[in-house]
Amino acid sequence: MSQADDVGNLFLRFGASADSYKEINSEFEYFEPLLASVEAPVPVPPPAMAKSPAATLVELKRAPALPAVSLPVQATAQPVPAAKLPAPVVTPSPAPAGSLRERLLAVASERRAQVQPPAAQPGTPAQRPQAQVIVVLSAKGGVGKTTVAASLGRLLKRRAGRTVLLDLDPQNALLSHFNLSRSTPGLNHARLHDSTWGTHCVMTTSGLECLPFGPSNAADLRAFDSLLSTHPDWLARQLADLKLGRDDLLVIDTPTGTSPWLQQALAMADQVVGVTQANAASYLVLDKLQAWLSHLHPQACHFLVNKVDPQNALSVDMAELLHRHLGNQWLAAIPLDAQFDQALAFEYDPFQQPADTPACQALRAVAVNLAQRIEHNREESSAR
Repeated sequence: MSQADDVGNLFLRFGASADSYKEINSEFEYFEPLLASVEAPVPVPPPAMAKSPAATLVELKRAPALPAVSLPVQATAQPVPAAKLPAPVVTPSPAPAGSLRERLLAVASERRAQVQPPAAQPGTPAQRPQAQVIVVLSAKGGVGKTTVAASLGRLLKRRAGRTVLLDLDPQNALLSHFNLSRSTPGLNHARLHDSTWGTHCVMTTSGLECLPFGPSNAADLRAFDSLLSTHPDWLARQLADLKLGRDDLLVIDTPTGTSPWLQQALAMADQVVGVTQANAASYLVLDKLQAWLSHLHPQACHFLVNKVDPQNALSVDMAELLHRHLGNQWLAAIPLDAQFDQALAFEYDPFQQPADTPACQALRAVAVNLAQRIEHNREESSAR
């Protein structure tokens, strides 16, 4: 039996006809579908499922056709947006340290520094005055320091030369001992108006020149402290304007206690007179007074014990205790004398009275002692 008869019988068994039967090759060649150069299709929802007709043998044997797949391809190149750079990170400035008061003081200090005179150039240190310089100081207020300074100025007045009294104490009390008004302009006025010290020296009725501190306030004192702290030779530079010579004498009344003024005044002193009092309070701060003078030559430092009350046993004993404690640096004990208060109140010179009081006699002896020391220093400096 031929192959065709077998096929025909097979068709007859299934109730079909073999007339349309055609022998085909069982080998198939499959080709990948070409990619369509079209844009990606919009997705379409799948159609509803329909009942498929009965597949014929030929359809079963034929390879199912693959649906055409349209893959998206990159069309005309679109410009790529520039990369967005991150925004710069701004670090906030740290909050200033310190309280509001401290920050305000710092601002005020910077403002004052802008108006201060420039610092001295290196290699050009200020020269100390050629005159003999006596510095009067104390560690405690109320001991009569300014009275002693005014008295020494009167008693040591130069015959052939100038005698200048300089008040570095902001209390501005020195001019009261020479019947001058407390409103008289002084070195503070010179600083504020950028004028020279020589223009503010006042001639007194005693024949002395007085340069007062002048009226001031708290801001002025802070400005002076800042000025002296940053310019260690500022006082010497200002004194150069006075043009003091070898025959002249300068007596400096310093502020009570330690201050930038004290350090600069001691740097040019030939003789130093420390004023204390014969009581327990003054004795307890005597070590501070001695410590300030420890770097000076011992022969240039002297201590005067003021207001010793001969009617008070404790005052007399304290004076003796101080005498033993100070040794060779002891200068004198000045008795308590009400005439100095009266002279200040009634504006007269206590050394121009018909008779000297014990205090005036003691101060005259002190002036003689210092005059001898000053003359000795002048002879030594001339021999060099």
